Amino acid sequence: MFAKAWGVVSLPVSLPITMALAVWAIYAVDRVVDSRKSSPRASLERRHYFHRKYRWIFITVVIVVAIWSIYASLLVLSQTVLFYSFFVILLVTCYFALVIFQRSDQHTGLMKNALAGMTFSYGVAAGVHAYSPIVSFHQMVISQEVILFGGICILNMTAIDFWELEGEDGEDASALIGTGCLLLGGLAMFFSTQSDAFNKPFFYAVMIGSAGIYILNRCRTRLDQDGRRLWVDLVLLAPVGVYWLWITFYERNLA
Repeated sequence: MFAKAWGVVSLPVSLPITMALAVWAIYAVDRVVDSRKSSPRASLERRHYFHRKYRWIFITVVIVVAIWSIYASLLVLSQTVLFYSFFVILLVTCYFALVIFQRSDQHTGLMKNALAGMTFSYGVAAGVHAYSPIVSFHQMVISQEVILFGGICILNMTAIDFWELEGEDGEDASALIGTGCLLLGGLAMFFSTQSDAFNKPFFYAVMIGSAGIYILNRCRTRLDQDGRRLWVDLVLLAPVGVYWLWITFYERNLA
């Protein structure tokens, strides 16, 4: 989606492979750190318990991934990717500093989710942007696409956290999620009115994702915890399908 929006004709296969491995490694380290902070062991969620039980295997694979990422950045990918990576590394470092110093009983940190969502958005965008001929680094940092994609990632993670709350706290959290969905969807709609026909699908896709999280938020009590986690991630994938259908239809009309 970023490549289409920024006029990138082709990307090396090594870029999405390296990006996927790097994202997985950050996720695994995050789970290992969380599991070491949690006590007693019985209070661990299943995904944290799994990472704690096999933490040395995860750490070993993460080290291998880190070596590959360094190799790819230095010798395989564009040198611009290496330059942009310092910005993303700074964000990742800030995220883990926040995680390490966060209280062990604090599970719904908005700041943590906001930093994680924007870090993921910039991490995905930076690799693609390194091959863009028309968008400057400054334009990428403040681009509408990066901000909106980061926003929907933040909603995804915050919803997962907040849906675990119950009672009055749960109702307040649900209202906050609903408001966030409406704001993000409204912002995407506004940006779509200011963009050309080729870039509109990106904003429409974000609107679909926001609407999906909003609907899930309203129906959250009908699903168990695992069901909510599954559906909110599937909803996050829905905009991809909407985007590619729209782009394909638009390009065929141009042809």
